[in-house]
Amino acid sequence: MKLQLQHASPAVAAGWHADTPGGASACHIAAIGAGYEPQGADMPMAGGGYRQVLESCPPLFSFPIVATAASRMLQGGASPLCKLSAVVAPIGYGKTVLLSTIYQNCLHWQQPAWWFCLDDRDPSVERLLGALEARLGMPPGETLAPDPAMAVHQGGEPESERIGRLMACLRCWQSPLLLLIDNLNYCHDPAVNELLEQLVFNTPPWIRLVCSSTVALPFDMVRCKLHGLLAQYGTAELSFDLDGVQQMLGADLCTRLRPESARAILQQTEGWPAAVRLMQILLSSSPDAEKSLAAFSGVDQDIATLLTTEVLNEFAPPLRGFLLSLSQLRDFDAHLARAATGDAHADGYLRYLWAHNVFLIPVEGEQRYRMHNLFREFLRAKAALEMPEAQRLAVLERAAQHCEKEVRCADAIDYALAAGANAHAAQILERTSAVFVRDLGYLRRYLAWIGQLRATGEYGGWEADYWYVWALVFRRRYGQAREEVARLGERLEQAGEGERGSGRRLAQVARRIEILRITLAVYTDRLEEARQQAGRWLAMSDLEGGPCIDAPFDVATVASAAAIVSASDCRPMDARRMVRAASASIDQADSAYGEGWVAVVNALVLLREGDYVSAYNGLVDAMARARQELGQQAGIVGTMALLASKAAVEMDVPDEARKLLDCGLHQMTTHGILDTAAHGLDAAVKLWSGADAGALSLPVLRRYAAAYPPRLSLMLSCFIARRHIQLGQLDEARREAAALGIGDDLDGALGGRIQAEYGSALRDLVQATQLELLIASGKLKAASKEVSDEAARARSAGRIERLVELALDEAFLSQCMTHNAVPAARYLTRAISLAARRRHLRPFRDRGDLIAGLVNDTRLKDWPFVSEEERRFFVEICSGLKVGNPILEQIQELDGAHTLGETPTTRELELLGLIEAGLSNQEIADRLSLSVATVKWHLYNLYAKLGVKNRASALARARSLNLLQW
Repeated sequence: MKLQLQHASPAVAAGWHADTPGGASACHIAAIGAGYEPQGADMPMAGGGYRQVLESCPPLFSFPIVATAASRMLQGGASPLCKLSAVVAPIGYGKTVLLSTIYQNCLHWQQPAWWFCLDDRDPSVERLLGALEARLGMPPGETLAPDPAMAVHQGGEPESERIGRLMACLRCWQSPLLLLIDNLNYCHDPAVNELLEQLVFNTPPWIRLVCSSTVALPFDMVRCKLHGLLAQYGTAELSFDLDGVQQMLGADLCTRLRPESARAILQQTEGWPAAVRLMQILLSSSPDAEKSLAAFSGVDQDIATLLTTEVLNEFAPPLRGFLLSLSQLRDFDAHLARAATGDAHADGYLRYLWAHNVFLIPVEGEQRYRMHNLFREFLRAKAALEMPEAQRLAVLERAAQHCEKEVRCADAIDYALAAGANAHAAQILERTSAVFVRDLGYLRRYLAWIGQLRATGEYGGWEADYWYVWALVFRRRYGQAREEVARLGERLEQAGEGERGSGRRLAQVARRIEILRITLAVYTDRLEEARQQAGRWLAMSDLEGGPCIDAPFDVATVASAAAIVSASDCRPMDARRMVRAASASIDQADSAYGEGWVAVVNALVLLREGDYVSAYNGLVDAMARARQELGQQAGIVGTMALLASKAAVEMDVPDEARKLLDCGLHQMTTHGILDTAAHGLDAAVKLWSGADAGALSLPVLRRYAAAYPPRLSLMLSCFIARRHIQLGQLDEARREAAALGIGDDLDGALGGRIQAEYGSALRDLVQATQLELLIASGKLKAASKEVSDEAARARSAGRIERLVELALDEAFLSQCMTHNAVPAARYLTRAISLAARRRHLRPFRDRGDLIAGLVNDTRLKDWPFVSEEERRFFVEICSGLKVGNPILEQIQELDGAHTLGETPTTRELELLGLIEAGLSNQEIADRLSLSVATVKWHLYNLYAKLGVKNRASALARARSLNLLQW
């Protein structure tokens, strides 16, 4: 008996199962943040990009849902009782049906439930993480950049970092929530183990989890069970009993069978739901159900294969052929089914299959379907045997063409590659590479596509290869990226020889390749190489294909790279010139992300010079703009937060620094460069208490540093050694410094070796560490010579922050070597004059004992501050110190807000100059041919005008009012 089917009109294609049993309203579809590869379609969006949609609801089934032992246990209340319910059984045991039923039960009980379904495109945990992030309203790890330029410095976030952010968000969840994850067996990523463990053991008890899989969950089930958090459901709980078999057969079929037939079906199928359903389909279409059942035997043949074969054989040849073709598609709607199979009756066939419960599962509401995995696997195997290969490939190629028209470009590429239509796949990639890599962040999938193409000898066009390099960069596969850039260079040379009349186009390609080289050089810490390449790129004239053909963002990128290198190499004038060039170009690019990077580069220059106030204020303003335009979780916000934390630490605002570090540290492995990371680590170490616990523990900071080139780990060792010294842990400091080749004895050649290999920034840091170790070890003469040499170097480089530290070192050495507080106070005064305007408080806090001792051993005249700002800064430094000398009170009495009651006369100003020169009243009288009494009278009037009581206060007050020439 063959089933005959009347072909449906194309008019019904838009809703082919609306009137069928089990039909329901369309499921709600949740669009998740792009940057993932979720199940569903590429949808066009503004700007020519694409975004993906993901099923947010389980499928709706046309057949009656039959209760099993598992469903009865799991539907007893508003939610499953255990923290984790593991549903593990082979294919065809109704796991998706069970989870779908649980979901509907949650709706009934008005309990929030989130649905996630994986498929064969999910070998990694990325899509699941992305869907969870979207549900929680969090920006995803690899995200659609609100500003497309954001991707230029944005890398893929490690799964562990994303999982940590997810858990932090879920720990704040205050109401019951059920997470249902179907088909977890598709995910082979080791990170899924960490995700499950965190979900079970590190979320509130009211957040519960139901997972289905065909294999054991990749998770420590024993530990979970010992804690009483696990409920397991397998084949025994998922199989039908006699009542379930009868429900699946339906009342009509049961009346056509003898009462004992249902028991015979149960015995033959052993309650396997897929087999019972196949029996129901087979027997329902038979004119003599009892006879068909009697003829069936599962002996010596797999029951599912036999039953599926029997069901397929009952279809008319056209429908049978249609199913074999349709099995080549992962999912489909009527339009794709018709286009791919080439069958004009496709929509009618689909309506029939839905009405007769032939293993169609809806996705994306009512308009799109997939086959049950058991049925599809069987059909694909049949198609491989019965359909000519050319016919199967033609189905896939037509599917690729249709998906391309429908702007489902990811599916189009997949189908084209499966069809062996590599040229077609390469053409699509050439048009969409920037979207997939830069805008959507499809890094893993894009790399896989290119890998498949290259395995066949297909290399694609310039755009595909260009963005292939960027994908490698974003994945931090720098060695492979360099090889690809070299290959692009060779290809460019060959193209220049073979292509006529394409000079301008090739010049543009060459310029873009150079940007790749420069960026790679910065990322891999080849600063001299980056400096030379950036200089050549920016110096090219218009005739050579220079700025006239460059995008503004490209110019800003190269100028920023040059500024970073110059700042790191202590060339502030060059760095500022490059910052101005980058700023001018980014103004033309209209890029919020680009503006953020210019702010970062400018801050790097200011921090290198020690101007912490300007750096902090500029970064705070830039962060506010970036948050508004790009979102709180944008990588550039985290990078700016790291730099701002460094400024906050040096300004002695530790609470603010910690908040900024919380924002920036977790993004350090995915965004930024070595120099931005270094400032964040420096701030973190300076806030480290000496105990390894929490986010600022040394092992955590070392892991962050290890994600970058070796120079950062060496810098971190310097930070740690110096912090040990400040904490009085000299032995620990020596052990840390030894890894850098630093000992208690001065090594004059060490700095030169470090500079030759790693550049000026690390050289200066190593020298600072060596100097502090010498001082801490009591080798004061060697340290004194080192201070003098380093001060000269710091002055030539304009490094004010280093000059402040060195002046404080000189104050300490002077006090220790001469036991005279007055010369030491002069060095401290010099440090204050350098630090006051820049709010560089931190080094003074670290030397509180020294400062208190100097204040106690000096007089007011030993502190000749030249401005009110310096005086106030000195008072702030001394606040909280054990100072018993009244001079601090005297200095505080010099109120800068006090205005002159009357302008001093010329004679009084002349007296000020002589007082400053150190002349006594008698000496002044002799110099001016006045009596001593007259001198005293003039001084009395002068003190009244200045609001002071003595010479020292008068001098300090006069300097704050700029009445003296210095």
